[in-house]
Amino acid sequence: MTAHPSLPLLEEHLEAPMSRLLGLRLVHVTTGEVTLQADPQAMFRNRQGVMHGGYIATLLDCACGFAGCTMVPDGAFSLTAELKVAYLRKIEMGSAPLTLVGRVQKAGRQLLFTEGAIRDAAGRDLATATSTLLVQSGGDRR
Repeated sequence: MTAHPSLPLLEEHLEAPMSRLLGLRLVHVTTGEVTLQADPQAMFRNRQGVMHGGYIATLLDCACGFAGCTMVPDGAFSLTAELKVAYLRKIEMGSAPLTLVGRVQKAGRQLLFTEGAIRDAAGRDLATATSTLLVQSGGDRR
């Protein structure tokens, strides 16, 4: 992976407890777009034995948020203001690895509009999302 100015911030996010729990791995980063991978874990299954909707939404929130990180100025961070998820296909344990793609559609000074997708190994969309991120300056990001 080539170095990108936001790489240190993204690597910091990968060390966050939630990212570690999800097993996120950064595959590619460019300005306005990231690609991550994750493997479905048994602990994220629902009663029907497929991945829980909250798990799927969290992966998409991470993909969108990581993409937003590539567009915020130094010393700033973004928070999710809105997340809309479309569950297109069930995600099963055998769907690994999942590819998560996050992309900034439009970047403003205060708002970032993003989209995300979870894809299986065959490249089929399993779930998609749109997200609005609120850009905040200063303060502690942790």
